[in-house]
Amino acid sequence: MAKNDWQQHRCGSYHQCRLISAVYYQASLAPECAPNPYREARNDDIETYLYSRALRNAQQALADGAPLSEHLIRKAHQQLLYFGRGARKRPGSYKVEQNYIGDNRRGKIFYVPIAPEQLAPAMAGLVQFMNESKMRPLIRAALTHVEFEALHPFEDGNGRIGRMLITLMLWNLGIISQPNFFVSGYFETHKEEYIERMRAVSASGDWSGWCIFFLEAMHAQASVNIETADQIFALHGEMRERFREALNSQFHDQALDFVFASPVFRNDRFVDRSGIPASSARALSRRLVEAGLLRTIEPAAGRRAALYAFDPLLDLLKI
Repeated sequence: MAKNDWQQHRCGSYHQCRLISAVYYQASLAPECAPNPYREARNDDIETYLYSRALRNAQQALADGAPLSEHLIRKAHQQLLYFGRGARKRPGSYKVEQNYIGDNRRGKIFYVPIAPEQLAPAMAGLVQFMNESKMRPLIRAALTHVEFEALHPFEDGNGRIGRMLITLMLWNLGIISQPNFFVSGYFETHKEEYIERMRAVSASGDWSGWCIFFLEAMHAQASVNIETADQIFALHGEMRERFREALNSQFHDQALDFVFASPVFRNDRFVDRSGIPASSARALSRRLVEAGLLRTIEPAAGRRAALYAFDPLLDLLKI
């Protein structure tokens, strides 16, 4: 029944922690030039910031009544690739040339996605399935993810958007109370099986094998997320004393809660959203940098505010 329900729509082809608002992942393709550890770390920080912002904005749009639509998906993609490594790869627009899923290191192609000229009806069918299917939510999310990755509608960023859709769907369907459940860690750890299970759907119609793998991933990642949440709460308690000492301010708790909710942020957002008076907020962020509790990713330049990272939390969340 599940297979038939999906095929009629197919065209072409936790324990939650309110303080977590970012997801961290490892790039699946090798860099084109020799690795530069500083540059790669900086790129990961920036992409973390962009992912967090795109997810937060998509959540707000859904909360405001917007449908989980192609427009919302393209908007999230546009924000995800706003600047950094993907800024020249048509952010917010579907592909216009054939793309491939493979391993650049070994020059190996695993799968050839749908052609650009066939993409429009396929995406329309996928979105219809996402919103109208009567399947159980986890199965619906599983089939949506494998089909989205099979379509690979964008030139770059398909994996990140595909994983974001899992989180948004489960939250929008009421399975999780906040969109803070991320399955990237399991997919990365079991990358070969992840790719093979998706490929088997197209090659031999093994939908059951994919769904079993997906459900196992959700179960395993939920256990990891519970452990990570416990570590985050412990870190929050530890950092409360350090922030009190470093800031010597009545606003130390507000500053702490902000960096836990947004561990990669621009200073103007901290000034505007932390609830701390602007002049005090600017002084506090400087003190946190001086105390080594914040790392500067990008210094302030002209009208652009500095971009900061709160590494103690990032280190817990990285895969």
